[in-house]
Amino acid sequence: MRDTIVTKALKCIDEIYPDENTLNEGYLPTDAFIDEAVRWVIDNAPTHLLTIRGYGVDVANFENKDGVVELEVVDNGRIVYVKCADWHRPVFDLISEQNPLYRQQMNKVLRGNPTRPVVVRKGHALNGGDYTLELYTTNATSDGDIDIQVVPYSVDSIPTYLADITAWKLAEIVLMSMSDVQAASVCTARVNEHLQQLSL
Repeated sequence: MRDTIVTKALKCIDEIYPDENTLNEGYLPTDAFIDEAVRWVIDNAPTHLLTIRGYGVDVANFENKDGVVELEVVDNGRIVYVKCADWHRPVFDLISEQNPLYRQQMNKVLRGNPTRPVVVRKGHALNGGDYTLELYTTNATSDGDIDIQVVPYSVDSIPTYLADITAWKLAEIVLMSMSDVQAASVCTARVNEHLQQLSL
């Protein structure tokens, strides 16, 4: 899939520069930026279009503080499913610290519970992880009590029907790296078009 995406990205750039014969002669840094493009697509594509794998996060630290579990995890994929053994349903959409719902988690009456659980992704970790997940609320005693499913940040996670949007994103990043903002904006528009179509 890597070669397919790179080839498509070069064709995208050719579309923008139809009269330039030298642009694709090996010096465009597609290999340097393909992982960044893949990560963007995985983070932004609708969940139902992604290939979900089983438990795939490395837990650097686990702590349960009065029913609030803090997990420090390694950032190796988009988390698309979290379910503790005592929860009645899974959480598909994580919230950030900026979400107004996060403030409610400080209130023991209003915060998440096994009937309506909440998972917060916080941007910092202290004990070897890349970020912290806070799970409201659970009696889990180890990460073995928690089912987490992820889409790995890997080109192998990109299904064929997401190759085009990934190629346009790669072309956008490559052109931005060359400071060609105008050409990159054309790619950005194509990425947004693809994203809108995928969301229908």
